[in-house]
Amino acid sequence: MLPERYVPKKIAAISESDRRIAVVGTLETIIDEETSESHVIVDDGTGKIEVFFDAGENATVAETVRNENGNRVRAFCTNEGGQLKLDALQPLAGADLNLLKTVDELYEKAGL
Repeated sequence: MLPERYVPKKIAAISESDRRIAVVGTLETIIDEETSESHVIVDDGTGKIEVFFDAGENATVAETVRNENGNRVRAFCTNEGGQLKLDALQPLAGADLNLLKTVDELYEKAGL
């Protein structure tokens, strides 16, 4: 059985029933260094979402967040009880966003 994949979504189209999503947008960083409970805001033009992560548990994500603040990223998130948890963050500087959109459309058309 294949692992569950992250479904590309626009923020305005995210529903509570979505389990894993991938959102492309601009990253706004908010990190609470004292508690390690951190979150970021991702804005894709259709809306904004708040995504949580533990900076203490995931140093790689925390470092990427710090480096990519204000840049275009793809956030891979899991819905955990109504809150989105950041699993991974992919910088998209220099990426061909039109090609990315075409690939996402092909996945959708194929029903994947």
